[in-house]
Amino acid sequence: MDRTRFSELIRCHHLTLLSYARAVAGQESTARELVQDAFVAAWQNIGRFDVTRDFATWMRGILRNKWREHCRLHSREVPFDEAALSALEATLASHPQGDAAVFARLAECREKLPEPMSQALRVCYDEGRTSDDAAGLLGLNPAALRKRLERAREALRLCLSKND
Repeated sequence: MDRTRFSELIRCHHLTLLSYARAVAGQESTARELVQDAFVAAWQNIGRFDVTRDFATWMRGILRNKWREHCRLHSREVPFDEAALSALEATLASHPQGDAAVFARLAECREKLPEPMSQALRVCYDEGRTSDDAAGLLGLNPAALRKRLERAREALRLCLSKND
């Protein structure tokens, strides 16, 4: 694949990948860094891309790996679990044009959450705190926080599936 074609694909998928990164990272600066790192990795490994596969799916896979790497490097203890990432991936895959409406629906679903779940998501994902720090801030033990986050992610998954 030549540089021009790669640039076209990047322009086409940039906003969707940025939305995906925002959903998993919570912080705008982290999301932008992850997307940029994913684009660099994609260009460096473009020879491995199977042109019979979907480019957006390939890029989300790279971005997902960059997110995992970020979590390891920054000792983030409450990343999205594999099931949540897979559910988000499946939702994105069902919208091949990178429909930003998915993320608008996610925001709507998030507004419907009970305040304790909303606070847990905000503190962990929007503010990027570790589970110990977030648990202390919310007056919970880390296990209770993890359970609250699990329930919040499940509620979001159910809400998004009802809107499909």
